[in-house]
Amino acid sequence: MSAPPLILCAEDEPQLLRDISDELRAAGYDVVEARDGRTLLQQLDEITPDLLLCDIMMPGIDGYEVLARVRRDYPHLAHVPLVFLSALSMNEAVIRGKRAGADDYLTKPIDYDLLLSTVEARLRQSQQSRAGIRTLAELGQQLCDALAVGVVLFSPDGQIRHVNPAARRLLGDHGSDLRDQLAEPVRRMGAEADAGQESCLSMLLDDSCCLMAQLHACPAAPYTGAGAMVIVFLAGPEARPALSSEALKEMFALTATEARVAHLLASGLRPEDIAREMGVAPTTIAFHLRNVFAKTDTHRQAELVGLILSLPLRPE
Repeated sequence: MSAPPLILCAEDEPQLLRDISDELRAAGYDVVEARDGRTLLQQLDEITPDLLLCDIMMPGIDGYEVLARVRRDYPHLAHVPLVFLSALSMNEAVIRGKRAGADDYLTKPIDYDLLLSTVEARLRQSQQSRAGIRTLAELGQQLCDALAVGVVLFSPDGQIRHVNPAARRLLGDHGSDLRDQLAEPVRRMGAEADAGQESCLSMLLDDSCCLMAQLHACPAAPYTGAGAMVIVFLAGPEARPALSSEALKEMFALTATEARVAHLLASGLRPEDIAREMGVAPTTIAFHLRNVFAKTDTHRQAELVGLILSLPLRPE
């Protein structure tokens, strides 16, 4: 049998706090009481409520500040509804609460039937939202496992959280060596993800089998409950056809000529071969390559090819 929903209620009037708590407990909810905003925030370090009831006009930290701190400092509670309680019934107060991110608003004196129906409705919406997020997460894992491109998910400290079948095949007998090779860049990008920064890095893992990797630092996504992570896409030569010139042009803001040069290079042609293919001088190809390096933030031909071939996108 699952535990009843837990409601954290902050109200500075002791008798009203007792009355609200009694009504909620009689309706089957668990209740934790807080006499002010500071106590509510301290409670959040110990418990994870399913709903917050919070008076607006409290001494010290008022309800608006409580809401701001909850949304800022407790991202894992982004799905938890917050309902304001206030003797203020003016439209301005209601609008301010809604703009601050409150999910609902009840005025004093409290209508307890309305209180219970509001709590029930907000809890139901929260449960439906979380169920939808779980469904999307399950679908995302199924799609990840169906990809021809290898995908490895790391926690920011470098612990492997998931390896899809394609990645297991690509790693093969070299798994431990390649994990060692990935360890330092994964930890470095994990620190960036923890700091809320997005970044990506392409690298050649194994010359002999042309195994390429592209690493992405992914900050936490509080509204979905996803923590910070590093996603590594792996691609062997059989899964790495070069993207079309048009795709490269759009992705990196290249000119048509620069995109064609990059595409031909990633397709296996050497610069001198590209010059003959395009009927221009090798110095012209070198000029275009310098522009491509600048726009893609790469510095060498191998690095550029690695970037293009490690992109986990279907060729056109």
